[in-house]
Amino acid sequence: MAKLTIITNPSLAPGFRLAGVEVIAADDGASARNALARLIDEGEAGIIAMDAPYFDALDYASARRLESLVKPVVVSLPVGAQVPPEQRRSRQIAELIRRAIGVRMTFREERQSGD
Repeated sequence: MAKLTIITNPSLAPGFRLAGVEVIAADDGASARNALARLIDEGEAGIIAMDAPYFDALDYASARRLESLVKPVVVSLPVGAQVPPEQRRSRQIAELIRRAIGVRMTFREERQSGD
């Protein structure tokens, strides 16, 4: 089974720990980036979820490194009310699938009932 590790801000860390997830509390984007690099280098994590603000603040070199990885899968974790719109979530899932199995998928828009 893939090991899940979450990189989040210190205020959210206790909640994830209560759920039994391995957590790294990061005070800022730089410490989150350093924690991410360490986890990748260790090679034990299967899935790494990072708070969206930390994920979005990754420098170009870090982002390129993530694109070339098969394992671990690194995902952005929406924080609070920052849940992305449905279309963006579909693109994120499609990109994860492409990275994991090498197949690009597209999703059809859901139709409202009565259409």
